[in-house]
Amino acid sequence: MLIGISLGPGDPELMTFKAAAALRSCTKVFVPGEMAAELAQPYCVPEIMEFPMTENKVELEKIWRNNANTVARFALEGNAGFACIGDVNTFSTFSHIRRVIRQSHPEIEILTIPGVGVVPAMAASFDAALESSFEVSDGSPVDSVIRIKATRPRKLAEELHQRGFEDFVLGMRLCTPQEKIIRGEMPETSDYFSVLLARRRR
Repeated sequence: MLIGISLGPGDPELMTFKAAAALRSCTKVFVPGEMAAELAQPYCVPEIMEFPMTENKVELEKIWRNNANTVARFALEGNAGFACIGDVNTFSTFSHIRRVIRQSHPEIEILTIPGVGVVPAMAASFDAALESSFEVSDGSPVDSVIRIKATRPRKLAEELHQRGFEDFVLGMRLCTPQEKIIRGEMPETSDYFSVLLARRRR
């Protein structure tokens, strides 16, 4: 099994109990840099992986594949962890590791543990209340839309389909015992604690 572990924005007190427990449970934990290693060290002996900064896509793919293959060897034998600053599912090195492993080792189960990402960390540090819609970007093309309070998911999906979005996932009461996830055809209605993810087909 491979566990993607979110370490939070840098304050050790903002790491979740679940992340700390996962770090302790893994037989091997990889991290992409010194900052992540320092946060993980109270719970495990992390191994720093090198991810050189380059814009050469061929070289990047080679780096991701080599590192993913190393991680996969441990994930095939036991619980391997890959821990990142912020949230592992948001603008994260882990997303590339996961993509390659799913291609080359589909038999490996992959779980992720969410964490405090850059948006809530920024809002707290800036004393900025985010009370209406906002855009987050790293400069790449926008291929995903997230709609919270998605009480009319079918109507939302139809509207977003007109804008070129084709893949839809609805989550209700996420991270609770009542969690329910629906993919594909959207229901007419959902409750207040629902979120819709729409993506362009890649």
